[in-house]
Amino acid sequence: MRLTQLTRSFTRSPFVFALLLGTFSLSSCEKMVRDMAAQQSTQEAAEADSSAAVAAAPAAPKEPLFEITYPQNSPYRDLTPPAGETPNPFEKVPAIAEDYQESPNWADKHADINGFLLQNQNKDYYFVLQQQAANEMLRHELFQHYYQEPDNAVVLKTIGFYTEQLVEAKSDDAELIYKCLRALANHWPQEKIAQVATTTATRVQTRPIASSADTTTRNGSYRQIYARELKKMANRIKGEG
Repeated sequence: MRLTQLTRSFTRSPFVFALLLGTFSLSSCEKMVRDMAAQQSTQEAAEADSSAAVAAAPAAPKEPLFEITYPQNSPYRDLTPPAGETPNPFEKVPAIAEDYQESPNWADKHADINGFLLQNQNKDYYFVLQQQAANEMLRHELFQHYYQEPDNAVVLKTIGFYTEQLVEAKSDDAELIYKCLRALANHWPQEKIAQVATTTATRVQTRPIASSADTTTRNGSYRQIYARELKKMANRIKGEG
């Protein structure tokens, strides 16, 4: 009975009621702030753990932009240098590329690379140098100039030169050869384009699948995709599709 009367007298007094309400509200706010702080700390800890796990995880190796095609059982696979040769001839094309890294003069770069090819055309590893040279010049120089000047006869002639290097080296890089033939569509005879397209596509499509990388990696899958496109290109030229 006395408790009820006391409560009533509190609620009848505006000052006391406001004081009680303020106390309860302050307590609720403090609890809310504590809960939010605890939640934020937990979230920050989780994010820190996640960042640490990502940092600790080893980075996936980046797939190379292009591959060298080697004959079966080649001693030079994976750019194994020729025994007893110093300096390593497989480092020469990258060295020339580095020398011209800040130079816009692709013609001088081509002259140096071509001169190096001529010096080594009788070597049994010549096919490696041909593919290195073609990839360097086509991917990093000639295609860029071709896209800016698609009718530049000098650029087209040089693209043709490096396309022939790939063909002679029996490259399985169907993507690169396809792009070369597209660029040479109005520069080379159609019969020559069809022949190169057919030969490359047939070689790629009969190549044994040695590992999952032959189909699952970018280079592996592109090899098959562009081999099919080369076949279509040849068939269109021959009027067969």
